[in-house]
Amino acid sequence: MTLLLVPTLLSSLLLLPTLLLTLIALTPVPAQAQLPTGTNIGQQNNVTSLRGTWSSGSGNVVTGLQFFNPANNTFTYPTTAGMSYSFTDDFHWEQALYIYQPKADNPYCVTAQLIWQHGTYSINGSNFISLQPFKGDGMQQIASRCTKTSQSVQPYNQPELMSGFEIHLDTHYGQSAYYLKMYGFDGTPKPLMWKVYDPPQMLPTVQLKEQVRRILLFSP
Repeated sequence: MTLLLVPTLLSSLLLLPTLLLTLIALTPVPAQAQLPTGTNIGQQNNVTSLRGTWSSGSGNVVTGLQFFNPANNTFTYPTTAGMSYSFTDDFHWEQALYIYQPKADNPYCVTAQLIWQHGTYSINGSNFISLQPFKGDGMQQIASRCTKTSQSVQPYNQPELMSGFEIHLDTHYGQSAYYLKMYGFDGTPKPLMWKVYDPPQMLPTVQLKEQVRRILLFSP
């Protein structure tokens, strides 16, 4: 009986990329909803909804399948470093980070870190944003120019607390655009991010690891 189960399990594993891409395609776009208002940093300047995909700099780093593929746990390296966050009106979020970190004693030895997470968020009455990742879904990869090797993709789970956020309307590359400015837990401002997609470009707003477990469990 054990031998008969092995082909079935292998067939289920081979179907995972197709099943995950189907899940992505079938995920509905959340309807517009009202976000809670706050009274702390930036609340008076929030001229539009937090909903959308926001990206720093030239916008080369964005959330979604073009940054991280959960079907095979692989990253696609953007052309430049940057950060991106996506938010829905029903309180789901996604994060994509591509970070360069040069060594102090040898600036040539640059370490590149890619991070992907998603989960749920809440906004309290003081305009704080609490970001809670889905357990087991977040991943990171670290590569060093000196060693010319990349570590394997590893689990990553890091909740975040933003002590406030501001949304303004300005000009970006000659066009009118909204930008988001968030503040870390200690009040340190993060880089500006511009709204590049609305509705947001995201992977399914469900715990993907749990979905894969269910697919394997109930596959024929």
